[in-house]
Amino acid sequence: MRKFTSKEIKEFVSKPLFDEKVLLKKDPSYPMISVVTPSYNQAEFLERTILSVLNQNYPNLEYIIIDGGSTDGSVEIIKKYEKYLAYWVSEPDRGQAHALNKGFEKATGDLFAYLNSDDVYLPDTLFKVAKLYLSDSWDIIYGHAYIINKFDDIIKWIAIALPFKLEEYLNGVFSIPQQGSFWKRSVFE
Repeated sequence: MRKFTSKEIKEFVSKPLFDEKVLLKKDPSYPMISVVTPSYNQAEFLERTILSVLNQNYPNLEYIIIDGGSTDGSVEIIKKYEKYLAYWVSEPDRGQAHALNKGFEKATGDLFAYLNSDDVYLPDTLFKVAKLYLSDSWDIIYGHAYIINKFDDIIKWIAIALPFKLEEYLNGVFSIPQQGSFWKRSVFE
């Protein structure tokens, strides 16, 4: 895995780098990836999260944002990118799990993921996931992750791409970071 620097991450999430034509014209030769972002009063971080998804420039993206009725400017940020979103709503909900379920009810992709509104994807994440999805019969795809601070400085690199062992997972020895995990729609269903 290529390691990224804090500077590279900051540059990737600091401004739109995507090609509007690629995002708006869906290419069915790629598996559709549905990403849900739950958010509530996360304006400080939300735009960088959105940009980390859109800047993937992935040609078959279904991006859904479920906002819990934010009052901090989050809605204005979402509206700035709404033409690239498959769906978004801002209304009170019963918390993150409820928001995620609302989002996944709308999702139609081959692969599902969620990205919290203070997390980011690294460059080419969605292309790498799609390549793995097409190369084998995976149910869940997961990988390494960085822990970053609010300034996008790397705090820690988490190397977790080990074979999954249910017993270790259930005993807390092994965990899968949500920002580095994707799964087939059938797994969710």
